[in-house]
Amino acid sequence: MDQSSGTFVEMHALALQAHGHHCAILLNGETTLGNYLSADKNSHLAFRRHPEIQFIDNLTIHKTPLRFAKDPLAKRKTNILKNTKRVIERYIAENGEPDFIFHHGVFDFTYISSFLRNQYGWPIWLLENSPNMTKDVIPCGNPFQSKAELIEFARSADRRFAVTEKYCALMEELFNVPYELCPNVLIDDFFLDPKQVSKPKDYFKFINVAILDKRKNQQLIIEAFANEFRGNDKVKLEIIGDGRLLSELREQAERLGIEKQVSIPGFKNRDELKKALDESHCFVLASHAETFGVVVIEAMARGIPVISSDIDGTREILREENGLLFESDNVEELGSRMVEMTKTIDQFDPDKVIESVRSRFGPDAVNKALFRNG
Repeated sequence: MDQSSGTFVEMHALALQAHGHHCAILLNGETTLGNYLSADKNSHLAFRRHPEIQFIDNLTIHKTPLRFAKDPLAKRKTNILKNTKRVIERYIAENGEPDFIFHHGVFDFTYISSFLRNQYGWPIWLLENSPNMTKDVIPCGNPFQSKAELIEFARSADRRFAVTEKYCALMEELFNVPYELCPNVLIDDFFLDPKQVSKPKDYFKFINVAILDKRKNQQLIIEAFANEFRGNDKVKLEIIGDGRLLSELREQAERLGIEKQVSIPGFKNRDELKKALDESHCFVLASHAETFGVVVIEAMARGIPVISSDIDGTREILREENGLLFESDNVEELGSRMVEMTKTIDQFDPDKVIESVRSRFGPDAVNKALFRNG
């Protein structure tokens, strides 16, 4: 049973199910009785659900106002755990008991996983891909737990994993316990047969896909593109995603005089994303930090080489046959790499780019990591 939600969890669940394991994702949420009755019932656990994955809806409805409780925070937590036990008992009756809890990220819901382990004796396997963790800062997504409790959760997990070798070393330094490598993965539906796609020949297109915020650093990509390709209608840039900087990035492109070469359409769904990648020649990532860089392996799975800032999350992914690194935040070097890519794109064989990620981050990778002796 997976204790979390999100694309990374979904990919792990699908990959494990491809090897005969049954997975269910516990989807947690809470609301008041008034909000529950007045809103669309489907809005409380709004999540894009993959049809091949079983989700356990764990929506806690606080039936009386928490402000009337002697200790509102304790009452809130009690309500959540009581509802968790109810939905899990129903799951067990229909499916049997899980073999273990696969908890993604120490930052949230650890109190629920700990409660389930105490109630049923299920081991916890912790996979860490939470960003921005240091000795001083361990982010927490709920008001119920202290930093000390999060540290104890990590240390007491029955097995611990992280998504890169570098992150394993960081987690071992933070928590003083061993971590194993279990990368993020892609399932088979994202891997492309390059013969099925014909790239545009009358122009060269760079693409970036990410949430639009300062950490992803799309401003640098736009600046480097403008420096090198302004006025060259044979070179284009598409930045896909949504976020607080959507309007600001569009304004930056217009201010730099490249609005006719740069497209910033906002969010696109999975199928639209595949189509956009297949119409592009090179993926560009300028992030200040990445725990792993799933968008990088998604691009490579479509046969596209990558230009990335030289950061921990992507440094372990990029190789000579699949991309180029540049010094983080160095706009001149990024621009130089982009020019280099337009001239040397034929040196990147799409089949080799795809194989460089399929062998390490394809659907077999998580099964091999978790069940090394299986």
